[in-house]
Amino acid sequence: MAPLRPEIYAGRARYYDKIYHWKDYTAEAALLVERLALEGVTDSARVLEAACGTGSFLVEMKDRYQVTGLDREAGMLEVARAKLPNVELIEADMTSFRVDRPFDAVVCLFSSIGYLLDPESLDRALACFHAALRPGGVLVVEPWLTAEVYRTDFTFLHTYEDEDLKLVRMSYSTRRDEIAVLDFEWLAGETGRGLERFRERHELWLCPRDTMAAALERAGFETRFLPEGLGGPKPRGIFLGRR
Repeated sequence: MAPLRPEIYAGRARYYDKIYHWKDYTAEAALLVERLALEGVTDSARVLEAACGTGSFLVEMKDRYQVTGLDREAGMLEVARAKLPNVELIEADMTSFRVDRPFDAVVCLFSSIGYLLDPESLDRALACFHAALRPGGVLVVEPWLTAEVYRTDFTFLHTYEDEDLKLVRMSYSTRRDEIAVLDFEWLAGETGRGLERFRERHELWLCPRDTMAAALERAGFETRFLPEGLGGPKPRGIFLGRR
């Protein structure tokens, strides 16, 4: 099943960093670097971030590693390039990419893996991650929520404002079998653009932990799960894999 392309990724990437202004990339990246060091990933190692989005994690890691970003959305990469003019950024899908040189580590963060909605898509992505790593290389995957902790019939609200831009985003959560469904209603007011209202739907697989672990092992990784993850108010844990 092909992942959806919500507006915030496909057409309105300029809003992404604004609406996620609350996310502490600096603190999370510090925990990631600490974990990578414990796994033997040294300074100046080659690190690939799959589904890098607007590059906020890469900004935090670029002075320590030789970083590369990969994302399928041109709009997200356009924002990332403005922040990372000297970093290689590749437009490609994480289920079908190839690299010319292997990396010491591959990371896939902020639950991006959840947008793969079935086992076949997950297997393809993990096979690509495995092929992108050198023997002994490290994989870090931050998963989406599981069904046990995902809340349905739940609304939440995020806002952002500066002199020229005001954003309001409200969401409502439902579920379809093992798929989390998040419906978003946006209101944007921007100098020179006026008012805009739009909707989008995000669908993410509530993949059980044992299913993810089995997929990683099937792809050729030695795997373990760390429930503390990268911190934050609702840590989702991380899967560690070694090729």
